[in-house]
Amino acid sequence: MHKQLAIAGLILLTLLAPLALLQKTTQAQEKGVVVEGLVVNGSPGSPSTAGLVVTFHQDNASLHEHLETLTDDAGRFRFESIIPDPFMVYGVSGRYQDALYGTDIDLLNGPPPSVLLEIFEVSNDQQIIHANSASVLFADIDKETGTIAVLEMVQLANDSAYTYMAGDELPMDLLRFGLPPDFSALKVDTRLLGADVVQVDRGFAVLAAVPPGDHDIMYTYEFPYAGTEHVFTKSLPFGGEGLRILSPEDVLAISGEDLGPPEMVTIGNSPYQLLEQTGLERGTRVDVTLSDLPQTSFPERMLYAVKTVRAEILAPALLGILMVVLTGLAIGRHRNRQSMPVEAGPAPSTAEGDRFTLQRMISQLEQDYESGEVVTESYHRWRRVLETRLNTIDEG
Repeated sequence: MHKQLAIAGLILLTLLAPLALLQKTTQAQEKGVVVEGLVVNGSPGSPSTAGLVVTFHQDNASLHEHLETLTDDAGRFRFESIIPDPFMVYGVSGRYQDALYGTDIDLLNGPPPSVLLEIFEVSNDQQIIHANSASVLFADIDKETGTIAVLEMVQLANDSAYTYMAGDELPMDLLRFGLPPDFSALKVDTRLLGADVVQVDRGFAVLAAVPPGDHDIMYTYEFPYAGTEHVFTKSLPFGGEGLRILSPEDVLAISGEDLGPPEMVTIGNSPYQLLEQTGLERGTRVDVTLSDLPQTSFPERMLYAVKTVRAEILAPALLGILMVVLTGLAIGRHRNRQSMPVEAGPAPSTAEGDRFTLQRMISQLEQDYESGEVVTESYHRWRRVLETRLNTIDEG
């Protein structure tokens, strides 16, 4: 009997929990909630945070609104009568010395705790940044196209009490990352607020302020190979406390003169080859030999050439059918994409060019979100990043 009562009680609690949350949300919607917090400057000898603009953001798929207020003499801010909406994403941000700081907040459980928004003085000294770790995964090979798919991740660390921002000595002051010659299909993802990505010579650069703390930058790309062996060079402009190079055992073989023999490890029940090195100085370059690369036979090359025949030599009717098929394949192939693509091209040179590029990226992001190619969390984050960059250009 006691056991039955306990089970009945558990079922009742399970049923009542959503009702309690709904009641709490309904009460908050009726009364509105207060969002308040404090802006502090974490740099030594920093000035007062009075009079800074703080922005409250509320966004969903079709609505993007914000409220602004100024901090008082003690650095406090306050937003009143905010009506929570379970379909909204909320956040608070502030800009100081051209660096953007912000945090997401949850309003569905009533008034949130006081928000702490920490800002810092800006430094142009890139020496305050180093890499905790760098990882390279040779994920797959497309034998038909003769390309290798790579995923890289770098964890940048800023252990100082200042925010790094690129100075006037461009492009060397940018956060630059090297890529192999003739790379393609570059996609970059980072949590750095207000970040933008541009192509530079031999790679790409992230345009963003880097506050104190650890920050992951992840990127994927493809590069071509020829023959059964290829030398891949990994550059480490920020050094690295640890470098890890991996490849599935059945994709290709990896080796390096300064890396020692590969170690076999198991990741997700699959065997991987692993090369490791520690204590790498800034500017180090590491060569990795990729071997056992698959080659296409003559019949396979002919078949691939037929599949990639130039569209202009096809009959108009056949071209129309082909375009319909390719469109369907493109949608299916990118359905699970989680990060925002970066189109290769030269770095923007004018404000008008920047504005056009950002507007095009926002439009493409909207289309990808509506088609389901970008998940909600990534959509809202990238939307805020792009709009912040666009507002900066318009205000300038």
